[in-house]
Amino acid sequence: MQNATDPSGMPEDVLFFDYRFEFEDGSKKGVRIHLDPDTLRYLPERALKGDDWTRLDFHQCETCPLDPRKTPDCPIALSIEDLVAVFRDKFSYEAAKVAVHSNDRTYLKETTLQKGLSSILGILMVSSGCPIMAKLRPMVRLHLPFSSVMETTLKTTGTYLLGQFLLKQKGRPADFSLEGLREIYRNVGMVNRGMARRIQEFSGKDASINALIILDIFALNIPLSLEAHILEIEPFFSPYFEDAAGEKEGG
Repeated sequence: MQNATDPSGMPEDVLFFDYRFEFEDGSKKGVRIHLDPDTLRYLPERALKGDDWTRLDFHQCETCPLDPRKTPDCPIALSIEDLVAVFRDKFSYEAAKVAVHSNDRTYLKETTLQKGLSSILGILMVSSGCPIMAKLRPMVRLHLPFSSVMETTLKTTGTYLLGQFLLKQKGRPADFSLEGLREIYRNVGMVNRGMARRIQEFSGKDASINALIILDIFALNIPLSLEAHILEIEPFFSPYFEDAAGEKEGG
């Protein structure tokens, strides 16, 4: 039996994030993203054709493992092509009321366009099929728009460590030192900068580029100050330490 579909033609059981922007001049723009509920891969509503700026060998990222002969277009560029086109006439600093509807809840925030776009790019980039960004894909299932550094640290480290636990369960080498997480974000930073160079060739104004800059700041910030962020949230885990101290004294 086929699944029921929404007006866009997508099955009802897909994951979705529906972003609605309302600007001070009264204009509105919307972006709806669908993801496969099992793989968390992006499900475009139409065939992605690509353009000159989406070609893989056009400002290809330094760490990209893909071969242009086998993969003509950059997966990320393809997935964000429509997004960049929709907002190419907007400046990043424009104020906007942003509503984000998802399967689970609705978020509302008065912010700037670039922060709203940064949130959308965070979904599309990890779900696009880019092998570098794929390591962050598990986090998209619990995507939190406009997350703080603390929230990002908790979700990032928790997701990474759970991934390592699952690797260990399968008898494969696991890293609980977080060094692998630092390496992931170093590579993510290179991808963000490579995408910024691509978008700069296409986007008329700066909204999409500045949104990527926000993502890049997160990417640079995590490996450089991961320990500092963890120290900030360490007090939250005091019950664990108290239990351990009690066991030691009792033993």
